[in-house]
Amino acid sequence: MTPFWNDEGFTPSGGISRGDEGTLTEEKIDAIGEKLTRRKSFGRAVVAPVTSQTTKAASGGLSEEQSAQGRVKAHVYWRYLEAASKTGFAFFVLFAILQQAMQIFGTFALKHWSEGNRESGENKSAVKFLWAYGLLSLSATMLNCLGSIIILVLCSLKSSKHLHDSVRWSVLPYLII
Repeated sequence: MTPFWNDEGFTPSGGISRGDEGTLTEEKIDAIGEKLTRRKSFGRAVVAPVTSQTTKAASGGLSEEQSAQGRVKAHVYWRYLEAASKTGFAFFVLFAILQQAMQIFGTFALKHWSEGNRESGENKSAVKFLWAYGLLSLSATMLNCLGSIIILVLCSLKSSKHLHDSVRWSVLPYLII
């Protein structure tokens, strides 16, 4: 029996039934089948015909985007670096190198700890090595955060300002009457 609302709540008590509403007849099945048949209101996708607008680019009417192959030249990278901030990028690289160094030192601390435990057969100075490993890992994480902040905040904001100013000064003379 399925639950339904009655005066006592949602679950029927005893053998109360809904009567004839719950039985399926052939007419009800046909009516449901007609409602569930797939509607034909949506047709298949059709490829749009080629218009004169799209053929103008091939005939030379509209300009096409040019593509080039090869490497990005060094002066292009240098222009990006100048726009972003040479000092900020230098600090980012420094923090990235220091972060890697701290991770390597942390690995060496774990290696030294495990070799000492293997030689002595006991774990004497666990607290000392846990502190060393924890501080090295924490410093690596902090250096990573500082490098990310520098590249995201200092460099990206400066390059955005540079881009905005260059666009502004290239458009501004044409706007003044």
